[in-house]
Amino acid sequence: METTRWVRVPRAGEATRSDGVFIALRSGAWVYWSAGEKRADAKKLRTPGLLAYLSRAIDEVDALLPPAGWTFSEGIWRSGVWSVRPVENGWGAFRTVRGSEDRASRQTFDSADRARKWAELRFERGDAGLRGPKPRAGARATFKLPDVRVTEEERQFAESIVEGLGVSYSEFVRAALRWAQESVLTEKAWSVSKSTDGVRFQKQQEPA
Repeated sequence: METTRWVRVPRAGEATRSDGVFIALRSGAWVYWSAGEKRADAKKLRTPGLLAYLSRAIDEVDALLPPAGWTFSEGIWRSGVWSVRPVENGWGAFRTVRGSEDRASRQTFDSADRARKWAELRFERGDAGLRGPKPRAGARATFKLPDVRVTEEERQFAESIVEGLGVSYSEFVRAALRWAQESVLTEKAWSVSKSTDGVRFQKQQEPA
């Protein structure tokens, strides 16, 4: 999903949100307008019309036009299990897991939109760990496939294959399993045979 962070141009007194909301300092006043609206129809903000107040103008617009997926109430931004709230010297990102709301990142953000962006990039994790590979299709990985012991030559061969394909080893294994299911078990376009030197796949000949 697109994040709701603003792109700021402080010296020009302008900022743009990813969904097409614009802010600009014009004739000593901060004004804003949305995508599809004309700049001439921009609405004036209460924030003092000085360059130093750009972030305050952004906060005011966000409160007036909350970005999709977020609600703003009593100074706190919320979206599902995520919340962004004021902390000492800035904003913090929090997450509610199993009924307990805890600080999700020790980082303190200097604006609410930057904290929201940090959370949005982790939306798909839900109650999963915040580090490591991202969950696939919304499902958290809870099991491991059996380890395979190999020779040094086999390890180098495997590394060369996945490197040549530009994928990780885990991605390769999952793709190989799907290929075997579709091409060998379902379509039967390939057959599998075992020999003393391992398993081999052979493509079935098409009827003449």
